[in-house]
Amino acid sequence: MIEIIKPIKKLSKLINFQYIFLPIVLLFLFSFLTQFYSIDQEVIDWDESDFILMGQSFYKGNLPYIELWDLKPPMHFLLIGLTFKTFGPTFLVARLLGDFLVFVTSVLVFHIARHSLERFESFLASSLYISFVSFEFSQPTMTEYTSTFFILLGIFFIYKDSNTGYFLGGIFVSLSILTRTNSAFVFLFFILFLYKKFGIKKKLINFIFGSAIPLLVLVIIYTSQGALKVFLYSVFLIPLRNTLIRDNFFEFLKNSFQGIFLDSFFSLPLWILIFSLFVIFLLLRNSKLFLENLATLNTNKNQILIITFFALTISILAGGRFFYHYLIQLFPFLAIFIFLFVKQFINSENLMKFILIMIMVINFLPLGLKSINNLQNYNILEANYKIKKFTDFIDKDEELLALDNHLIYFYLETKPLTPIVHPNTIFKNEEYSEIINDLIDLGYIVKNQSMVILDNFPHYILCASECKESLPENYLNEYQLIHNIDDINLYKLRS
Repeated sequence: MIEIIKPIKKLSKLINFQYIFLPIVLLFLFSFLTQFYSIDQEVIDWDESDFILMGQSFYKGNLPYIELWDLKPPMHFLLIGLTFKTFGPTFLVARLLGDFLVFVTSVLVFHIARHSLERFESFLASSLYISFVSFEFSQPTMTEYTSTFFILLGIFFIYKDSNTGYFLGGIFVSLSILTRTNSAFVFLFFILFLYKKFGIKKKLINFIFGSAIPLLVLVIIYTSQGALKVFLYSVFLIPLRNTLIRDNFFEFLKNSFQGIFLDSFFSLPLWILIFSLFVIFLLLRNSKLFLENLATLNTNKNQILIITFFALTISILAGGRFFYHYLIQLFPFLAIFIFLFVKQFINSENLMKFILIMIMVINFLPLGLKSINNLQNYNILEANYKIKKFTDFIDKDEELLALDNHLIYFYLETKPLTPIVHPNTIFKNEEYSEIINDLIDLGYIVKNQSMVILDNFPHYILCASECKESLPENYLNEYQLIHNIDDINLYKLRS
């Protein structure tokens, strides 16, 4: 009897591994091998450098907005700081955090998709999400990753359809807002959806109560530090002002269309547009059959996904400005919707899956090979980081003005000349006049801060393109060029 039971136990363990752990292991490998290929690029987006500096400040014991300031809610900074506390404050750790967020988000996509798709289809949806975020604009550790993770975790618990699930869902949707304020649209859409579905019932109340807790905790913490005004301005008022000074809606659409679709024939969004036109073609060809199939997808769980997707889309449109990395929040939903569409509307379902798999494999192979090469040669890559090399020519005890490439402050473990981490904000007085006035009111800077800095002639100036854009003509005559790499120049004040 014992001899019969042993093989059954082994088979059970094998099945558990294949059905539970194998997809997770594969998603982990797929995430790493489609992300680590960019580790040789020290700066892909300035915002990532902002976040790393804010995370470093928290690592050193300072709450966000107390020592340094940036125009984002605090959760992403706190996450980076906590990661630094756990694994050490290095550039590699910051970038790997983004890779890890891609992985855990893909796992959530897998579990959420399982409510509408078969197991293999759910795995493919997760893999497609990872493929979407393998493009260069998605490589930095951006706030979109943290925010998307919290949104999906909120949906995961809302799917439980229990009072506790709605309570936890509210907490995580709130954490998403405290990472990127555009997620407030998701919160509002959820409130309307739950009210229509349940009315003023316990589930809706639990969701609202849960969503209030993270904000309440932060309000208490900042009040205890005498910094409530700083917190409220930084998280709510100043970001709102920043939105109001963006392009008008029609200019936004015009610029976004050019930026998304006309810069490259092989751009990812262009293929999304083609896919959308294909959906319209199917609708026009047999609208009755299309609507019948569409009705079968109209479940409560799918409605939640659709509502979230449209809420995020509207939030991007309302923001008045477009950057590629804004799409990161939409990718999990697009990945699930594509496989729902294939399952429900494509006759040659297996052929379409095969085509999608081949596209993912073709995308994966060169990225995976480069990631493996980067892993083997990371010490060499790190030694060749351009900005890091400048630290050999800088006395960290002297004043340094980094007009761009401000990751230099992270390497030197020093603070910028003002608490404002984004390097050129205070030099754009006309463009950011409202924000600058708020920063003056909060005591971060003084009036005409940029001129005050320049009048004091900082000992070093590090800049590339911002040399011409931010400095007065002939200002650098007082400096000598002591080192340059490509277009980055380091100047030192003449004796």
